[in-house]
Amino acid sequence: MKLALVAVQLEVDAHVCGSPEKYRGHLEDATARAIASLAEPVDETIVVLPEIAGHLALYALAPPAAHRAKTLGAALGAAAVRRPFEVLRGVVTTRLLDPRHAVLAALAPDGERFWRGVFGPLARRHGVYLVAGSHLRLGPGGDLTNASFLFGPDGRLLATTDKVNLVPGMEDRAPKALGLARGEPERVPIVETPAGRVCTLICYDGFREPHTDEERFIPMGPRLASRGGVAIVCNPAANPWPWKGPWKYAEAGRADEPASREEQWRREGLPASLAEMPFARWGVTAHLVGKLLDLSFDGQSEILERDARGVRVLARADHHDRGGHVAAVVTC
Repeated sequence: MKLALVAVQLEVDAHVCGSPEKYRGHLEDATARAIASLAEPVDETIVVLPEIAGHLALYALAPPAAHRAKTLGAALGAAAVRRPFEVLRGVVTTRLLDPRHAVLAALAPDGERFWRGVFGPLARRHGVYLVAGSHLRLGPGGDLTNASFLFGPDGRLLATTDKVNLVPGMEDRAPKALGLARGEPERVPIVETPAGRVCTLICYDGFREPHTDEERFIPMGPRLASRGGVAIVCNPAANPWPWKGPWKYAEAGRADEPASREEQWRREGLPASLAEMPFARWGVTAHLVGKLLDLSFDGQSEILERDARGVRVLARADHHDRGGHVAAVVTC
């Protein structure tokens, strides 16, 4: 069986996220171009989009007045001003009383409906397995998670994965962070497909070690290996640090520390996890790139293969700061 592995390196800015229609068109066009780039017929295709792309749907859905804000937080706050009852419900239903959390809880359901409405039909239109990056999901108990949908070629939702390892100071419950809840490592879905078993590890979940010594971190490679492993691990990613710049958490004066975020990703991210433990044969990382208000993202999407000789790169994006896609055709 011939299998196409495709990573969409999605570029975002204020223009493409300027309205629901613009953002939908941008997502559809980027996915279609990536699939059209395949040079040979295949039996199955798996397409992966970046982490946080669904979070930005909240900005695209915001009214015009919100788009005049200088930060994403201010824009979402302006969007929520027109929806006081939803915000009140967000305060009541979530476990945190933080105003930012209440706003996100109020807006997240609309973002999820939009996300489903884009990617279910998109997967069906192209007849592919589609990992729809990640979005903010409001659970039945009021928890907000960073979640990823996997759609089948018929457009059905096959799995929802909640991120387990939260980036400290950004996603966790630290002051000014998003206050998200963690997914359960044993509940990360594994989906059977004709190409083999597939799972999603959202960005930091693909790492083999934490950024800091103080945070809670669970290496997911060993957990998946204990469940029999998978054929393909999909890795939607969004890196908020300069890809070529100094790694933020490097210890000053240590010669063995990675010099840049790019190098740190190689040493500690999915390539290192696969090198350390054979829990998957292929890995597909799709990065978000671009700038939107006070947010900036950098990274090089890539497709990895692990065999008896180690981990090798089958395809990697040429640039870390512009959109595009990478693809590889493998034999299962």
